[in-house]
Amino acid sequence: MVSDNSKIDFARPYDLTCDGLTELLNNHFHSEYLEEGASRLPTLALYAVYQCLLSEVKRFEGKKLQAIESHTSADKRSGRIGDIDIVDENERPFEAVEVKHGIPISLQLVRDAFQKFVTSQVSRYYLLSTADINEADRDAIRQEIERIRNVHGCQVIVNGVIKSLKYYLRLLSNTSEFIHNYVTLLENDAALKFEHKKRWNELIANG
Repeated sequence: MVSDNSKIDFARPYDLTCDGLTELLNNHFHSEYLEEGASRLPTLALYAVYQCLLSEVKRFEGKKLQAIESHTSADKRSGRIGDIDIVDENERPFEAVEVKHGIPISLQLVRDAFQKFVTSQVSRYYLLSTADINEADRDAIRQEIERIRNVHGCQVIVNGVIKSLKYYLRLLSNTSEFIHNYVTLLENDAALKFEHKKRWNELIANG
């Protein structure tokens, strides 16, 4: 077995189409792995795209992307309200993203998310999952989102991770910066094992 500390020269394809890139990412997230850590991949991909969005999208002018935290940091202990947090010029929560891997978005997840940001003034909160939305809860989720908007003012948005990534990537001038960001995160994230990193290169080589 190859050591987790082995050096990997990551492939960095340039100017992939949005459809091609989201298919690549989807395959990376859902490959069969022997070790834990793959649940971190969707968060890294979304963080990488936000790194691009903050410099390209007017909505984020003057805003700051908080440093990504370790996979084991608890939100309550860290004071963060999401897996990805954007703050305004006064360090107040502006937008946040919570990412689930393999867990459908349920009514309870929406309620749990509300408890994380209820005391903040965040304007948008994304709850995204690689498993999309629990269809049995869809109407109840819509009603809960409306209730949260009325009592708090925050716009809660639930969606699939891949659907969201495809939309965000289409806002970028090209995909090369995103790929650079994602690969850099893959290189440095302590939650990932060698097989998660190696799989990225395998998917590109077999593409």
